[in-house]
Amino acid sequence: MGGMSGPGTGGVPTTGGMAGGGAPSTGGSSATSGGTATGGTGTATGGRSGITIDINGTVLPKEDVIAFVHLGHSNMAGRSARPTASRPYHFTETNLRGWIYRAGNWTPALEPNTAGDQDAKRFNQGGPGTALLKEAVALAPTRYFVSLGYGIGSAYCSQFLPGSLYYDPLIAAPKALKGKVTFGGIVIMLGITERHGTAADISGYPECINKLVTAIRTDLAEPNLPLLLTDYEMGSTGTELAPTGAFGQQIIPQIRRVPTVVSNSAIVPTDGIAMQDNHHFDLDGQKEFAKRVLSVMQTKGWIRW
Repeated sequence: MGGMSGPGTGGVPTTGGMAGGGAPSTGGSSATSGGTATGGTGTATGGRSGITIDINGTVLPKEDVIAFVHLGHSNMAGRSARPTASRPYHFTETNLRGWIYRAGNWTPALEPNTAGDQDAKRFNQGGPGTALLKEAVALAPTRYFVSLGYGIGSAYCSQFLPGSLYYDPLIAAPKALKGKVTFGGIVIMLGITERHGTAADISGYPECINKLVTAIRTDLAEPNLPLLLTDYEMGSTGTELAPTGAFGQQIIPQIRRVPTVVSNSAIVPTDGIAMQDNHHFDLDGQKEFAKRVLSVMQTKGWIRW
């Protein structure tokens, strides 16, 4: 794959369109913005804003750096470990046009770090974050893509709302990059975990997603930022989680009601995605999900790069 180098290296990507005089490295660097880009990039022209951002020594126009806010339950945090042959793509093969930004630091995008919770990191399991960036690079090899991810096992929508458990940590990195990057979209994996809440969490799921997305859009000053929401995990099995079970039949209509409540939103289908267990995607499934996110964005005309 173009743009690949060994884990933790600072090699220059092999794809075209490299901006800046310095090659990326794996050390931490604060996000900055300014006018004229340094390091050989020149002044932004052609209708560009002139705002730049420094990714570990590579100074790039804001318009060339696309960030995804992605959040959700354990499937987002990462519970995928197989097939073994697919692990390098997710865990060791860096593409230096895909980066994680967190707490002022830039690191190449690899699992389990894009949105991983404690369990994902303990067991070295992955979610969709790395695949989302790599597949985006495949579509736009002259751009850079950034993961702003936050996943927590068993979490449900109302726990992510402002004032609840997880909103502040999920929004910290996106707010730090506000005005310095181009936001590509919000990707959310929730729904199947609403069973851990109350009856109101199930019946009010679309309205909760609307509150969450509105808060993110407001904090980022991006009122039209697209929402890509996972459908119910249709490959789930067992009495409790199968889509034909009692809970599935309750939540699926609520999930599919979201586009009628939330502007600029779409459901990402999950039919036929390969599964790790009774309700998590496997590594190939995570890659397929990422491809479907981008395919929906293309179909909707939401690609902004």
